[in-house]
Amino acid sequence: YAFIGLERMGGIMVYDVTNPLNPTYIEYLNNRDINLVIDATTGVDIAGDLGPEGMKFVDAAHSPSGKPMLIVASEVSGTTTFYNIEVTVTSE
Repeated sequence: YAFIGLERMGGIMVYDVTNPLNPTYIEYLNNRDINLVIDATTGVDIAGDLGPEGMKFVDAAHSPSGKPMLIVASEVSGTTTFYNIEVTVTSE
């Protein structure tokens, strides 16, 4: 898989690159709510992850959940998000 962080809009694009000459789109992950910016009561940014900057893939053998994981650090929101990766194995 290839994980591509969209720094301006936010979110992660996921592609299957088993065949690098013909990548397949899998999904777009984005927990950002563009309608929310700052909580008027607390002054805290509540929009979600903004500006994914760094990503680290953790294989299942080294993951605390026992499943592959993607860790994403977002610079604008100052957040770190952990995504478990669900893998379905198919036989051909």
